[in-house]
Amino acid sequence: MKAKFLTQLEHFFDPEHKKTKHYANELKTVLGKLKKKERELAEALEQTTDQELAKLYQTEFEIIRIQRKKGLDILQAIRKDRQQNR
Repeated sequence: MKAKFLTQLEHFFDPEHKKTKHYANELKTVLGKLKKKERELAEALEQTTDQELAKLYQTEFEIIRIQRKKGLDILQAIRKDRQQNR
């Protein structure tokens, strides 16, 4: 019990831990927005009949998908690092 409490205090006063936690929270927010945009683009892509517009939507959809994948990988690495430091 004391060891857990001391670890929590150490994380509380560690500026790097706070910085990482803040970064992870901001990343979650951005990932949520990207997911929403991805859904909107998928819906717009299904509804469009214009080939040029569909191509534009598809390109933007793929870019957002890649950005989300990178963000999720980074978030997973942060969580894994935090688990190892406990």
